[in-house]
Amino acid sequence: MANMKAKLLSTKGMYLEALIEIDGSEYCVMDELTLDVERMPKEGEIFEFEFSNMLDEEESWESIFQGNPEKRRCLEQIQGWKYRAYGEVVSINPVKVDCGVFVEKDVIHTHDPKVVGEFVAFTISRLGGYAI
Repeated sequence: MANMKAKLLSTKGMYLEALIEIDGSEYCVMDELTLDVERMPKEGEIFEFEFSNMLDEEESWESIFQGNPEKRRCLEQIQGWKYRAYGEVVSINPVKVDCGVFVEKDVIHTHDPKVVGEFVAFTISRLGGYAI
């Protein structure tokens, strides 16, 4: 996933919930930002950020391919750092899904080029990220 600029709004501590802002939207992530005390961002500081998400491995193919009839590219918070992601399959080998704020890899595994251009939805059980 590509780096982007984020602003740390608040944190409850390492490996707990942190709030960040990217392009005017707030996201609740697992705090992997404060692992390195020397380089960790301070509240209010803008820093280079990279997502590191944990996906729900139990989701069915049907749920993924039928979950985005509105053809959206976005994240919707379910609770805490759990999100429903909506996006478009933009490539295979590996499969990449453009969710707007980031591109997620390996949501599904296929070599079928027919999935490129399909809109999908999937669950992120833990939205996380690192300060770069």
